[in-house]
Amino acid sequence: MSSAARTGKPNWTFGTGATTREKCLAYSAAVLGCAAFALNGHDKGWAWWQWLIGLLMVWDLAGGVVANGLDAAKRFYHSPLAFHAGAVPRFLHHPVGFTAVHLQPVIACLVLGGTRWWWWGTLWYLWALAGAVAVELARARYQRPLALGIVGIGAMVAPLVEAPPGLAWLPVVLLLKLVVAHAVPEGAGSSSREGR
Repeated sequence: MSSAARTGKPNWTFGTGATTREKCLAYSAAVLGCAAFALNGHDKGWAWWQWLIGLLMVWDLAGGVVANGLDAAKRFYHSPLAFHAGAVPRFLHHPVGFTAVHLQPVIACLVLGGTRWWWWGTLWYLWALAGAVAVELARARYQRPLALGIVGIGAMVAPLVEAPPGLAWLPVVLLLKLVVAHAVPEGAGSSSREGR
C-alpha cells in the first residue's frame, strides 16, 4: 500500500487510509449481519425499541469484524496516536480498553432476553476481555494463534451454554471482532516483531 493511502484523518472505525472498497466490505458485512439477525429474531416478539437496539448492536459487531481486520485499522490501533489525546481516547485506542467498552453481550441480554440472562452476557464479555488481555501479554509470534484458540474454544463452548432467545450467534461474532480482528496487531509474528 502506498504511503499516500496510509495518510489522512484518523478514523476510529476504519483507521487511517482505508479504501472505499474496504469500507464497503465492512458495510456489507453489517447489512448481511442485520438481515441474519432479522431472520433469526422474527418470531421473538421484540418491541420496536428492542429491534432498534439489537440492529445497532449487530451493525457494530458484524461490520466490526471486517473493519477491525483491515490493515488500516490495525495500523491505527496498534501504533502511537498521531495526535495529542486525553485519557479517554488513549484508553479507547488500547486493545484492552477498546474491548472493555464493548458491553454488547450484557446490554443484549438485558434488552432482548431479560434480567435472568445477565450471567450469560457477563460470561461472554469477560471471555472477550480475558482474550484481549491474553493476546496483549503474549509474544508477537503467539498472538494470532492464541487469539484463534480463544475464539475456537469459545465457539465450541457457546453451544453448551444455553443462550437467550435469538442471541446464540453473539459469542462467536464478539470474539472474532475483539480478540482476532482487533487485538492481534498487523504483521503479528513477522520477523520484524519477533523480538517482542
